[in-house]
Amino acid sequence: MSMIAYLGPKKTNTHEAAIARFGRRAKYIHAPTIDDVFYLVERRVADYGVVPVENSLQGAVTHTLDRFIDFIDTPVYIHGEIQRPIRHYLIMKRRWRLQDVKIVFSHPQALAQCRRWISQRLPHAIRREVDSTARAVWIALHGSRVPAAAIGRRELASGHNVKVRARSISLELENRTRFLILGLGEQSIPGRRKNKTSILFSLKDKPGALHDALVPFRRHQLNLTKIESRPSKRKAWEYYFFIDVEGHVSSLRMTRALRTLKARTTHFRILGSYPIGR
Repeated sequence: MSMIAYLGPKKTNTHEAAIARFGRRAKYIHAPTIDDVFYLVERRVADYGVVPVENSLQGAVTHTLDRFIDFIDTPVYIHGEIQRPIRHYLIMKRRWRLQDVKIVFSHPQALAQCRRWISQRLPHAIRREVDSTARAVWIALHGSRVPAAAIGRRELASGHNVKVRARSISLELENRTRFLILGLGEQSIPGRRKNKTSILFSLKDKPGALHDALVPFRRHQLNLTKIESRPSKRKAWEYYFFIDVEGHVSSLRMTRALRTLKARTTHFRILGSYPIGR
């Protein structure tokens, strides 16, 4: 039976993504930070880890990207991905009315994804960031001395004194988060579904360096689906680039493109080659 580490606690979006991928028979261990999920996989406490990497509204989850940079020799690779729709609800004590709410607690990503709704319906409420939506619900229901609400999954609310707003408060319909499945070692066998290859690299600081690095993918007719840059934290204005390319690392076109890219970089690493998530 597999042990799965996920960015917790229970009933959060990452927990539900992990269950959707591995099923309810697997054993689960929640980790308080993304770094902890990596650590549990690296130390073989967990067979796989599940972490968020990108949201359709707010973009990259930089903590996940930075972990690959900060521990560049980690044995952890991306073994897969899963996409999940995200629905946020306003949760508060039953006795409070909407106009009573003074503080809204939630994870920074949830607050950002619902900022339009909060601005329209709770313009005077203070927005308070906490480390998880589960923690936010607990504070709003049990820890706040003033009328408060939390933003999170409907499943986080329980008890007869709890009120949950009937509709999702994220106004954008296409609110989806992409989660990575982390494991030890590379998966080199292509699956039957379409595949994606994730790559991390850095470049010399010279004009046209990024353009030259990406030309091989166009030349070999490979579709680049994502590019993200992050500071190296070692030298001012030095950056690492994350790219996702459609195709498996074992294909001839990908092999040729990556060979050319590697020759033009100062650091190069394939993070994983895996089926595209649905």
